[in-house]
Amino acid sequence: MHTARTDHRIRAVGTVVPSDIGAAFRGFQPDGPAAALDGLAESRAEEARTGEPARVAWLPDTLADAEALGVTDVDMLQAITYYRTERGGNEHSTNRRLTRSDALLLGFDAFHLVDQLMTQPLQVVLAGRRVTTGSYESGMRLWDLAPNPVDLMVIEGAGHYEMYDEPEYVDAAVDRLVGFYSDNL
Repeated sequence: MHTARTDHRIRAVGTVVPSDIGAAFRGFQPDGPAAALDGLAESRAEEARTGEPARVAWLPDTLADAEALGVTDVDMLQAITYYRTERGGNEHSTNRRLTRSDALLLGFDAFHLVDQLMTQPLQVVLAGRRVTTGSYESGMRLWDLAPNPVDLMVIEGAGHYEMYDEPEYVDAAVDRLVGFYSDNL
């Protein structure tokens, strides 16, 4: 979305399970985003004092770690199964992020100015099963903001992570994308 808003050489935009990571990250803060920013300010001050960058895990590293932490959310478990295994993992992934970046995530809006700048035809493909990542809600927000929404597809029964590599869902999305681009390029 970011590039398409400001580069109108891109003639059509299709997206599958779009996510506004900023909205999702704000939603994951147990005491709210403002309290999270207060905590991050303290963390940054400590980092400046010690010279040690603070890093935290994006996800538990294994399903066993998740179980030990009491994680029961099906979407979190699917994320671990996808990103922390050969299925979707990468040997170079540390699964750690610098906490100093969290403030930027909290302030990020993936669809900022879409309503004013993105004129291209838009296709949105959503997983029909609503998940804690908010991808369904993000996709509907994008659809509502876009000045030129053309095609909306909801794949019933699919969850966010299943859209990445489950053939029945991937094939349906790809077939729809091919038709959209054939019609709009």
